[in-house]
Amino acid sequence: MRLKEILQIILLFLIFICFNQRIHSQNYKTDHNKYWVFFKDKGFQWLERSNNQHDASELGISEKSLVRRSKVDSTRLIDNLDLPVYSGYIRIIQDMGLKPVVFSRWLNGVTVFTTPEMIKKVSSLSFVRKVKPVISFYRSIPEPVRMAKTGYVQKKEDYMYDYGNSFHQNDQIRVPELHNMGLNGRGVLIGMIDTGFDYEGRNVFSHMDIVNEYDFHWDDSITANQENDPSFQDNHGTQTLSIIGGFWDGKLIGPAFGASYILAKTEWVASETRIEEDHWVEAIEWMEREGVEIVSSSLGYSVFDGGTGYAYDDMNGDTCITTRAADIAASKGVVVVTSAGNERDDPWFYILSPADGDSVIAVGAVDHDNEITSFSSAGPTADGRIKPDVVALGQGVVTVFSTSGGGSGTSFSCPLAAGVCGLILQAHPELRPMQVREALRETADRSQSPDNLYGWGLIDAYDAVFYHGVVFTNFTSVDLTDEEYQGLDVEILWKYSINPDSVYLHYKHTGNSYFTSVQMVPVHLEDTIYRAFISSDIDLEDIKFYVSVKDSLGNEYKGPIGAPYVLYEGLYSISSPEVTIDKNFELSQNYPNPFNSYTFFPLVLAERAHVSMEIYNIIGQKVKTIYNGVLNRGVYERQFRWNGNNESGFSVTSGIYILKTTAGNTTQTCKIIYVK
Repeated sequence: MRLKEILQIILLFLIFICFNQRIHSQNYKTDHNKYWVFFKDKGFQWLERSNNQHDASELGISEKSLVRRSKVDSTRLIDNLDLPVYSGYIRIIQDMGLKPVVFSRWLNGVTVFTTPEMIKKVSSLSFVRKVKPVISFYRSIPEPVRMAKTGYVQKKEDYMYDYGNSFHQNDQIRVPELHNMGLNGRGVLIGMIDTGFDYEGRNVFSHMDIVNEYDFHWDDSITANQENDPSFQDNHGTQTLSIIGGFWDGKLIGPAFGASYILAKTEWVASETRIEEDHWVEAIEWMEREGVEIVSSSLGYSVFDGGTGYAYDDMNGDTCITTRAADIAASKGVVVVTSAGNERDDPWFYILSPADGDSVIAVGAVDHDNEITSFSSAGPTADGRIKPDVVALGQGVVTVFSTSGGGSGTSFSCPLAAGVCGLILQAHPELRPMQVREALRETADRSQSPDNLYGWGLIDAYDAVFYHGVVFTNFTSVDLTDEEYQGLDVEILWKYSINPDSVYLHYKHTGNSYFTSVQMVPVHLEDTIYRAFISSDIDLEDIKFYVSVKDSLGNEYKGPIGAPYVLYEGLYSISSPEVTIDKNFELSQNYPNPFNSYTFFPLVLAERAHVSMEIYNIIGQKVKTIYNGVLNRGVYERQFRWNGNNESGFSVTSGIYILKTTAGNTTQTCKIIYVK
C-alpha cells in the first residue's frame, strides 16, 4: 500500500473519532454511564385534585389533553404525576457535579451521566428511592421480502382511491371500505415516536398536517437528518409515518391519512439501532401534554449492550421504564400502540417492552397469506397475559422507500394498527383506550380463541369501527331559506339499514336538565345524512345533545356512547360525563335481551366505589362473576358483558338469569334471558 493511501486511511479514521467525540460531548459521556435516579416524592409540591384550567396552563398541559383526559376521569384532570420533578432535589444532584439530562414527571426521576462510585453516593441520599442504568439495545430487523406481484390487484371501481401496491396491506384489514365512507382519521391527533422523519418535499406527505415535532437527541425542533446525523438516521421513522398516514395516489395510502401528527425523534442509530428508553419516556410525556389521542411507537426494549438490561421475567407489565410510562399515558386517555418485536427467531423469542404493558396494544406481524411471520415476537408476558393483542401485515409492506413492497418487521405492522385506531376514534371520539383495544381485539379473526402468536388475530378495521355501534359523524350547521329555522345535519353510518322514522336529536341548553327532542329527516332519499330543524334563536354552539336511532333489525343506538350522560357539545367535541343520578349507581337493562351471543350491562357510577357484578340462575346458584374490583366515577356503556358461559367456560342452558350488581352499600338486579 502506498504512503498516500495509508495517510488517507489515517485521516478518515481521525475524522470518525472526532465525529464520535462530538456526539459524546453532546451527551456528556457514553451511555454506559447513564443512570435513572428516582425520587421518593415531589418535595413540598402537592396537588390533591384539580380541574383548574390555570393549573393546567402552568403545568404545560393543553386544553386538548384535558378534554381527552376527561373521558377517563372527569373529576381528576390533573394529579401529582403532572407536577414537575422537585427543583430542590435537582439542585442537590447538580451540586454533586451531576447534570440531569432527561426529566420524567410521571416516573419522578432524572437521568444523569456518572460513575458507579458516584451512584453509590447518590443512592444514599434520603430523598432518592432507587437508581438503575438507562437501557439501550440493538434491535434486530428482518430481511426485506418483496411483495408478490399477483393476487392483490385492486378493482379500482370498487374504491374511492387508487392504493397502488399498498392495496393489500389496507385491504387485508378492510380499511378501503371505511375510506369509502369518508373515515380517514380526520380530527384525530396521533403521536409518532421513532428515529426521525424526513417528510419535507415528498409527494406521499404533501397533504399531511404536522402539528409539532421535536428531536430529543439534539434537543431541537428538527426531526429530519441534520449535519451530525448518520445518513440513514431518519429512514425508519419516515417509513412508519408513510405507512400510517401517507397519501400518494397510485403508490401508497395509509389508513389514517386524514389525521394530524406530532413527531418525536428519540432513537440514535449511529451504532446499528441503539435506542435509549429515557428519551422515549420524555417523548410520550410531552405528547400527552400536547393532547395526542394515539401514540404509535415501532420501538422496543429487551436485550442490551454492556451486560445490563431486562430479563424476560421483567416483561410483567410493571417493571420496564417504557412500559410504566406507556400505561400511565393510557390511564390519561392515550391509546398506545407498539410493535411486539422481531425476536421470535432469536434467542430472546418473546415480546419487548413496552409491548408487555397491560394497557398497551402490542402488534405482531403476518405475511400476505395471513400467516404469522417467523420473526414476530411471541407471548405470553412474564405474568401470563396473552400477547400480542392483534396482528397486521409485517412482511413485504409498501413504504415511501419501497413502493413495490419490501419492508418487513413488526415496526411496519404497528403503524397499520395505529392507523385503524385513528379511524375508530374518528368514528367514536368518546371512546377510552380500553374501549378502542376491545374493539380491535373482539373483532379480530381469532377473538374466540386468542393465543400467544396471533393474539386476538388479524385486525378487521370495518367491524372494529362498528363494534361499539352506529357511527354519528360530520355534524354541520346549515343556513335555510326559512329564516325561522336552521338545520343541524349529521351523517349516520351503519352496517345495516336505518329506520328513517326513528332518528331523533335530543338537545338541551348548557346548564339545563331537560332535553328537547326533534325528529330528524333524510336530506335526500336513501341518504346517510339526516337533518334536524331547530329554531334560529338557538345558538348551536351553546347546546349539548345526543342522537338516537333504530336500525332495520329493531336495535336502538345512541351517540355518543354513554348518552345521555355523555353528550356532543357544540358541533365538534364530546362533553365530560354528566353523572346526575341521586343514588350511588344506575344499572340499565342489558342489551340485547334476549341474547344468544353477547349481552352488555350499561352502568353509571356517581362516585368511586368497589363494584361486583355476578350472574345467578333462577334457583340462586352463582353462575359467573362478571367483575369484582374498584371503579372510578363515570359511564360504563359496554365494558361489562356476558357470553352465556359459566365460570368453567361452558355454555349455560337457555333460560332466565339474574345479574346482581353491588356498588358500595347499594345493590340492584336485572333479569337476563339467554336463548341458544
